Amino acid sequence: MERVEAWVVLNMLPGIGPLRARQLLTACGSPQAILEASSSKLVRVPGMGAHLADVVSQWRVHCDLEKEMSMVEQAGVALLTQDDDDYPELLARIYDPPLCLYVRGDRSVLPTLRGAVAIVGSRRTTQYGVQMARRLATAAAYAGWPVVSGLARGIDTVAHEAVLQADGRTVSVLGSGLGRVYPQENVDLARRMAASRGAVVSEFPMMSRPDKHTFPMRNRIISGMTRGTIVVEAGVKSGSLITASQALEQNRQVFAVPGRVDSPQSRGCHMLIKDGAALVEGFEDILEEFASLPGLGVRPYSAPSVEPACGDGQSEAGDLQLPELEQSIYALVDQNEMGIDDIVTALEEPPSKVLSSLLMLEMRHLVRQLPGRRVVRRQNDMVG
Repeated sequence: MERVEAWVVLNMLPGIGPLRARQLLTACGSPQAILEASSSKLVRVPGMGAHLADVVSQWRVHCDLEKEMSMVEQAGVALLTQDDDDYPELLARIYDPPLCLYVRGDRSVLPTLRGAVAIVGSRRTTQYGVQMARRLATAAAYAGWPVVSGLARGIDTVAHEAVLQADGRTVSVLGSGLGRVYPQENVDLARRMAASRGAVVSEFPMMSRPDKHTFPMRNRIISGMTRGTIVVEAGVKSGSLITASQALEQNRQVFAVPGRVDSPQSRGCHMLIKDGAALVEGFEDILEEFASLPGLGVRPYSAPSVEPACGDGQSEAGDLQLPELEQSIYALVDQNEMGIDDIVTALEEPPSKVLSSLLMLEMRHLVRQLPGRRVVRRQNDMVG
């Protein structure tokens, strides 16, 4: 039996999780040796009673390794353990790292997650929450930061979709096996992520069903494999608060987006902010928080240099060193307010490209968005 197969067996056995597996490994030396050990030896391991010792020593009764490995191969899934170089570095440091990771997609994205953020939030969203999730995820993609989320309805879905539209890399962590993607409505999204330099990940055997226990387990992976967790919207009983709590336990940074004081979807975020979470208005807040940390392995965002191009201190749109579409938007906005819908209508480009370019202008501090989906140039914003 190969080492990875032994880890798959231990991962499938009922009652044997990361902590007991660690104790077994200390006592036996290797995952293969654990499965070859007698029940009388296993029962002497701390935390192992007679029942669990019998489960491990009679593992063939409890799992069908051949069937599991066949499904893995047919689905084109990669299996990672902590012995693999591609196993996420930060995840390996948490208290209870998964024994195995089932990965569909580009496994090379996983080592880059030491410079990633998680974006999570409520399944029941407001228009404001959707807008903020899209803006943060798009900005993260433009800045070269992978985005991790849980493929759930609501904020998770918005974040994944925004990263794909910005040609970034995004990873979803499931609370089910890869053979039972949940929710079913996001099966196509999962496929597109896997095909776009991203990945879909699970610690559960291929055909595992989701339940109330698997989602908190999933959440610890989301927070554990990333540098920080951004909560966009969350009610007081939201699962996103569990992710935030786990992030704190794992010594990760927690960020929260403020919302309306009378919105139920904002109460969880406000609780987090009161408890010390960093308040986030834009992705610049994330970049500033991590600016002093060396070796994140990501492309930091930097705004263009600002120099006057005209004698009166004002620059013309043609003088700005910007991509063509951003120049066109900047010229349209001029010094007057303009509706976002009017900008989209005036340009012969897909709305998604216009909105992405508009976001980049906001990140460059050249324009700002006003209430009512209107945009105006910032005063004295000039680029040489």
